[in-house]
Amino acid sequence: MKKLIKRILVLSCVAATATASVCLAACGGDGDDTKPAAKTHDPVTLEVNGEPGTYHWHNFVDGKCTMCDETTIFTQDKLGGTDILTTEATQQGTVTSFEYRTRAYYTEEVHADLLEEGEELWITKKANIYLPYGYNAEDKNTKYNVLYLLHGNGLDEDYWFAQGKEADGSQFYPTSTVYTSGYGTENVLDHLMEEGKAAKTIIVTPTFYSPYTPEEGDTRDFTVDRSNMTITTTFWEELKNDLMPYVATHYNTYAEVTDDMTAEEMDAALIAARDHQGYAGLSMGGMTSFASVWKHCIDYISYIGCYSGASSADAEAIIEQKNNGIFKDYDINYWFVGVGTSEGPESHLEVYLKYKNEVNGFQSGSDIKNGDNCEFCVTNKTAHNYATWITDLYNSMLVFFQAPEGK
Repeated sequence: MKKLIKRILVLSCVAATATASVCLAACGGDGDDTKPAAKTHDPVTLEVNGEPGTYHWHNFVDGKCTMCDETTIFTQDKLGGTDILTTEATQQGTVTSFEYRTRAYYTEEVHADLLEEGEELWITKKANIYLPYGYNAEDKNTKYNVLYLLHGNGLDEDYWFAQGKEADGSQFYPTSTVYTSGYGTENVLDHLMEEGKAAKTIIVTPTFYSPYTPEEGDTRDFTVDRSNMTITTTFWEELKNDLMPYVATHYNTYAEVTDDMTAEEMDAALIAARDHQGYAGLSMGGMTSFASVWKHCIDYISYIGCYSGASSADAEAIIEQKNNGIFKDYDINYWFVGVGTSEGPESHLEVYLKYKNEVNGFQSGSDIKNGDNCEFCVTNKTAHNYATWITDLYNSMLVFFQAPEGK
């Protein structure tokens, strides 16, 4: 066993350093086992050997980085094949769906030239919702956190709770698209909450697609490109104006709302409940975390997850706005960025470091009681698929909604 552990450490150092000589020194490979291993990894900047421009993510083995002193509660081993993914918990939540009215903001943006002055395109959309074990609609005294969990390009609201694929007969897109067969999201959430590792949380899975079908006799073509990045920049309007108010009104959340509230009163109620509201998304949904949530929703959202979708677009403006603009007084309670080893983690790490090092108040790590509020994790031996994203969701739930109130 000792030989195996030593071999793992050596291999980890090889992956994180530029030369074999540095690796040997860092791992105590000079023949003197009494000398403590030299640090090769700065846990704050994630630099290797303190060399500017030489960066590497943590390599956590048994909860400790092999390159620095940082410890973690997160896992870098994929959940595939583990009991938490494949077996049902004793205490099981329920997954159902609801419909809500919203404007087709994305379609309006893309086809602004087709609209008459002041015209709005309204549609009815579906979202899925996970209600934790014990949720009772009549029990208004028990409040729940809410995580809005988004899919990626080509998928829809059914992805997270439909075995990693679009379900047949999707509301808007009837073609079933398998995007790496996944399963077990419900199991993971059930186990985490049953074991007390995650806070009791309602999970809402909407879609950023909002196709609009004109009324009979309207010959305008409102077809949209599902891959158009504009969709990541418009979702915030639906989230803040329509989806979050619907959920707050119809479910037992921390937002103190009533049916007869004005838009201004609803806005104030959702801002007051921001410590209990979060967002996470995969791939294009991860990009949406920057283009919509970071850019427009920090007053409503205090927990953010980005899975395989780190984006540098408008970073300077977003960071300036967070530090000195309209969101300067709103803390981000936790920001989690995850990616698989086969996805090119370097580009995601670059985005993470820019935000972590330039946004005021960020401290990496998983010890939320000590003020840690961000982390970058790479899932071993996974790609752009469910195996990465369910592991990211698992890690996120270990820290989301567990910071002290108002922190």
